[in-house]
Amino acid sequence: MHFGEYRTTSVKRSWIKGSSGRFGLGTGTGNGYDYTNIISLDYIKKKQTIRFSMTDGNNNLSEVYCVSRFNTKDLTIGNRPNSIGNIGLDIAGFAAGSTNSMYYVQLYTREQEKPWEMLIDNIQSQSRPRSYTGYLSFSREEYYSIHPVYKMEGKDGKASNILMGMVGFEFRDKAGHPVAAVSLLNKGTVYLQPLPAERKFLLANACAALLMQEQLG
Repeated sequence: MHFGEYRTTSVKRSWIKGSSGRFGLGTGTGNGYDYTNIISLDYIKKKQTIRFSMTDGNNNLSEVYCVSRFNTKDLTIGNRPNSIGNIGLDIAGFAAGSTNSMYYVQLYTREQEKPWEMLIDNIQSQSRPRSYTGYLSFSREEYYSIHPVYKMEGKDGKASNILMGMVGFEFRDKAGHPVAAVSLLNKGTVYLQPLPAERKFLLANACAALLMQEQLG
């Protein structure tokens, strides 16, 4: 996958230990501060996980771990005040739900740093696109809200609501300003606002993860 200066360097259909020492699935108990070891090992037996790396024109390198059809009951968040579930509850009464419709992502852009986490409910984002909100978060102070896009521009240049569902996602900063968007139509399109290179790289990876979900269908 590539768009603009961003391109994936590897894509694997599993979460496994990589050369950097990071890993997605593990056998830990959820104690401590190990973010990459918080999902049941059972998921490694299902064909619903993917891992990819991305780079840009500045030689930044990421590692991104994704799991689809995920049940948040299997996400250990109780003792992690900065986990995405707890952050979402604090920010906007975010309800993670308990259905197997979640898309969960851990996104690393720096060595030895805990990941950004992204959580999207695929059913809710389609069934109530005007009110649903997902999150990409690092802490209670650093996060982006994610909103389904349910309008399309017509031949007359005017935006109008689609009949049902949504066509992509828009990322907004804490002030509610749009900073990035991804269209899921056709082969997908990514839009990034002028931002510091580090944040553009982060959002490019998040958009790529949303597009990558099509491979887990």
